[in-house]
Amino acid sequence: MRRWGLVIGICIVCWTTPAFAHLTGAFADFLGIVHDENTIDKLKKEMAETEKEIAELTPRIEKMEDEYRANQNEAVDKLQFYSETGLDTWLALMTKEDDLVDLLGSQWLIERNVDEYLTELNKLYLAYMQLQSAKDSLEGHRRLLTMIEENLASRGQFLADNEGVELEQLANYLDIDWMSEVEDDLIAELDKDRQLTETNTEEWARHLLVGTDYKLGEAWLNKHSKLQYFFRSDHVYVVYKKKDIHVILLGQVLQNSDRDAAELRFEAGFFNGFLLPDTLLEELSGFHIPYQALQSLPGMYSPYLEQSNGELLVRTK
Repeated sequence: MRRWGLVIGICIVCWTTPAFAHLTGAFADFLGIVHDENTIDKLKKEMAETEKEIAELTPRIEKMEDEYRANQNEAVDKLQFYSETGLDTWLALMTKEDDLVDLLGSQWLIERNVDEYLTELNKLYLAYMQLQSAKDSLEGHRRLLTMIEENLASRGQFLADNEGVELEQLANYLDIDWMSEVEDDLIAELDKDRQLTETNTEEWARHLLVGTDYKLGEAWLNKHSKLQYFFRSDHVYVVYKKKDIHVILLGQVLQNSDRDAAELRFEAGFFNGFLLPDTLLEELSGFHIPYQALQSLPGMYSPYLEQSNGELLVRTK
């Protein structure tokens, strides 16, 4: 038995206070304490508040998107007009303007009109994208809360199904389930994702490329993985689930000991709501991102990664 007895004992004794002080971040209160009504009530309140924020943002985003689309169409028409008539307009000005200064002044007025219009359109787009980004972050928050709710429910169901069973036997049940249903498959999937990120770092970084801002988004990884990843500013959460099995791993993306890559290091994990013993957690390795691959991207000379909601931001020193 791999110290499951100690883990379950801590969970059952510590009903209302955080059991694992090393856990930090927005969701530590849910994952660090045992499944009780206070925890569930707090979780439901958090989910309701998130839903309310999303509902309040949605009409604002839709209104701004409609406004942007309308202005965008107008901008396209105006730019097309200038493009198609620009030469004719310029030739007409040349025949009518005797003074070179007047001629250049007319050209400057046309260019300023176009520049000012594009500047206003860009401001509108940036404001729209800020709202959309806030909504996307809240959506990610909601999905993660749902996953945590499922994990807590698994713990409650396990305790209900084994009511009156001795602590040592509960630990044996967990150990058997972990070894027979989880361990090999989870390690195999983590290894696949590690290989995926090592060999496809550049593709991943270019997936969300806007200008020169490189981002490693959770959506790309989730598309290629059988696990589910949630990138938040405090932790990266990895979810593995199948029938009657629910695992959440928490970690951070840090530089490795060789200083040649960033890697996801797990600091805690929960199997059906129970904290994973360190002996099991040590067997699990997260994804790996070589700096050499990031250095092949334009402008990336000394890259490092910064955790953000929904993505890892690629920075350069």
